[in-house]
Amino acid sequence: MILLKEGEYFGKNTLAQEDANFKLSLQHYTPNFSISEHYHENDYISILTKGVYQEKSKKQESGVEAGNILFRPKDYNHSNAFTNCGGSCFNIEFKKDWDKNLDFGFRLPSGFENYKTGNFASFYKLIHSFLKNEAYENQTELIYDWLFQINQNTAISSRQPWIEKVKTILENEFAVFHSLASLSDLVFVHPVYLSGAFKKKTGLTVSEYQLEMKLKNAMHLLLTTTLPINEIGFNNGFFDDAHFIHSFKNRYNVSPHQFRQALKS
Repeated sequence: MILLKEGEYFGKNTLAQEDANFKLSLQHYTPNFSISEHYHENDYISILTKGVYQEKSKKQESGVEAGNILFRPKDYNHSNAFTNCGGSCFNIEFKKDWDKNLDFGFRLPSGFENYKTGNFASFYKLIHSFLKNEAYENQTELIYDWLFQINQNTAISSRQPWIEKVKTILENEFAVFHSLASLSDLVFVHPVYLSGAFKKKTGLTVSEYQLEMKLKNAMHLLLTTTLPINEIGFNNGFFDDAHFIHSFKNRYNVSPHQFRQALKS
């Protein structure tokens, strides 16, 4: 079993930045690169920016594709095997006693987490900022944004099972923009009541939630396919390229084209 100390990763390290709390780095991996079972002395987040690999631990084995956000707690044993395309990983390492330097009482997830592509817009903003070598203090602010999000108590009790039906529709039907009226017809709930209860439960309006789901899927397609930008927009219900680019940039602070170009560098 291999123990990796602070800042140590397999692959070739090409970029790195750090402060008292976090260490950011970018590793490149050659085709068919295989990593034997190992663990890290610090908690860290790893985001695959290029390629595909297989992750194996004692409890599970799963494929990881570009855009997935993995949180690995310290002492988490795992191995990895890249495909013949190789890959690149962006890592955010939480240094020892990082939380003691802050006054907010943040807590990290209690175990391994694999977040789907498009969750936590702050991380994709962070990747772009890091690759462009922008001000480091702006990058740490994006890490704090994620910490705030996962530490919020967002559990709201609800007796409205139709809310989950609405969420399922919005999370799977990307090619159209559903109106409040059309959704109310589908779940047999008055649109005014639907709007208020949905916002109370999710913290977002129906329109905000729908747009977020579309942009998450757009990020997924941007990272995992070679589809043209306009086709990605069309597949997510944007019939106007300018509207898609504007919406994408508002969420991720970068246009789809600029983000794709940055990953090629």
